[in-house]
Amino acid sequence: MTTRLFFTKALGLGVVVTALVSSHVYAEDSVTNLSLEISALVLLMVAAMGRLWSAAFITGKKSKVLVTDGPYSIMRNPLYFFSFLGFIGAGLAFESFTLALLLAGIFFLTHWPTILSEERKLRDLFGEAFDEYTRHVPRFVPLMRKPALCESMAVSPRIFTKAMLESSLVLCIFGLAHINEWAHVHQILPTVLTIY
Repeated sequence: MTTRLFFTKALGLGVVVTALVSSHVYAEDSVTNLSLEISALVLLMVAAMGRLWSAAFITGKKSKVLVTDGPYSIMRNPLYFFSFLGFIGAGLAFESFTLALLLAGIFFLTHWPTILSEERKLRDLFGEAFDEYTRHVPRFVPLMRKPALCESMAVSPRIFTKAMLESSLVLCIFGLAHINEWAHVHQILPTVLTIY
């Protein structure tokens, strides 16, 4: 297991424990509560679909060719960008701005060094072609333009299937958050903290 994955899981476990012993302050029938639920579901859906879209273009090609089509034509790190949306969506699924901010912080703490490291490797591998790519495509915030699409591409079924399963797990967070909320409402789980 890489250091990044270890720290992501360790810090994420701390957030999960916090979620299990806390409740949010918003009334269940409030506009804020509904807004958080809708925002969470949208972000988690976009994260899952975006990760799958990105995987379709990169599977089996990583470090072999410089991928600049699809989501990679509007940002250099779409898998990480969509994962970031998933981290925020996970926090909002627990109807908590606090957990969303904690997860966003964990994402940047654990993933940003990897993003920079991977870009250095790509520069070493592809040289001027990568430099030219970086001049026109931002690292993390997508350009608001139509993505460039190739006519056809080869996809590794094994790797893509794995990516599809991982993406589907992102959506499970929404259900788990609501099971957690139900357990608090019915006093199955203790409420030690009340968070925003």
